[in-house]
Amino acid sequence: MLADDSLTRALDYADRWLAYRRWRLRVPGVQAAVRIGGELVLDTAHGVADASTHAALTPQHRFRIASHSKSLAALAAMRLVDEGRLRLDDAAEQHVPALRDTDAGALLVRELLSHGSGATRDSDDVSFWRLESDFPDADRLLAIARAGVARLPASAEFKYSNIGFGLLGLVIEQITGRPYVDALEQLVFAPLGLDAIAGDVRTGDRGEGEGAPLVAGHSALHSSDERTVLGNPSTGALAAATGAVSTAAELTDALRAVTDADDRLLAAPTRRRMRQRQWSTSRPGVDSGYGLGLMLRTLDGREWAGHGGAWTGQATRTLVDAERDIVISVFANAIDGPAEELAIGVAGIVQTAVDAAEQTGSGADQEQLALARSFEGTFASIWGRIDVVELGGRLLCINPTAPDPLQLADVLEPLDDERVRIIASTGMGAGREIATAERDAAGRVVRWRGAMHMERVEGPIS
Repeated sequence: MLADDSLTRALDYADRWLAYRRWRLRVPGVQAAVRIGGELVLDTAHGVADASTHAALTPQHRFRIASHSKSLAALAAMRLVDEGRLRLDDAAEQHVPALRDTDAGALLVRELLSHGSGATRDSDDVSFWRLESDFPDADRLLAIARAGVARLPASAEFKYSNIGFGLLGLVIEQITGRPYVDALEQLVFAPLGLDAIAGDVRTGDRGEGEGAPLVAGHSALHSSDERTVLGNPSTGALAAATGAVSTAAELTDALRAVTDADDRLLAAPTRRRMRQRQWSTSRPGVDSGYGLGLMLRTLDGREWAGHGGAWTGQATRTLVDAERDIVISVFANAIDGPAEELAIGVAGIVQTAVDAAEQTGSGADQEQLALARSFEGTFASIWGRIDVVELGGRLLCINPTAPDPLQLADVLEPLDDERVRIIASTGMGAGREIATAERDAAGRVVRWRGAMHMERVEGPIS
């Protein structure tokens, strides 16, 4: 934890920014958690858990975290590797005899973990993703394997596969002698002391338990002005690919298990191996890849691990800075909820505070900080809205409607207790011009005049 209050203030702003973005984007609900050094430093929720009942969303509500399940399955598999019960170069058929004489049987554990198996993504029938049929059970998954899963040669290129992780789930079941969700409990959740997270719904009191409500998933607005509540089925034999449920807080604790600092579950070399880039998934403007059950993403020069999840009515994203021991999870209960965008925004805010603390230590000028913070507030006009906030020792003018709150933030240089000079992020702004603050009797800035002409607004939205 940072010695001063810069991180606390950054987290407070991140929370307010999330509340505003949720409202601005008309997402029913957003839940988020930040864990640093193992300590839960933000655990928040905004909006509703169910748009049809208007029940308030809380940090205790659980979400379907979908493909985060792959990271959890990878933790279980790598624990078996550490125990000598599984090898990354084992073929699936060595542990699942029913896969012999199928192309799935020859697939290696490392290929399944890294999406290098070349296997079909969801089979030739994806009606279960449309909630038109049940997810495949074990018999149906084996039937898919017997029909042939290969769509590309193994270890040729990255090809995302839910079926591949379903096969990995069968491997884990055979090694442990337990149903997959029970094996996940034994190998991962129990050792970490987690009790709200589970491998799937309808697994005893973990799925429907009192005090652990599930949020409702909501349809997107791409073809309608209204959102509808969607179904929330069990995922059967694809639980290792997409079945898990969790709160944001518990997911940050679970995925902290891949950081350098956390030795509760896996050996240090195992954690590093999981984070090694096996494939590049980069696209223009995005440096990304995939390790062993982990998505990898470079943001502002730092490598973040983690995963995302897209469920029928829910979207989730987790970012893990393994070196700094920072874990961020953001959940949205709409199929078009911008969970990744929001997680990246929170990561940028947090990283700004951490970077500044590492650079200055306790040497920040407290008088200058106090002056900068005296200008803070949210202001609006017919032209837009801004947040004036001190982050990392700088007074910033942020556009909270932007997907990345810090990308085009202007720096405000306090000249005295009334005036700031605007250091614009682009030449299109009011660079090098002066804005004058008007304060009320309590010293709060209530309006800006000069190069900024805006009035104060209260609350995260109004």
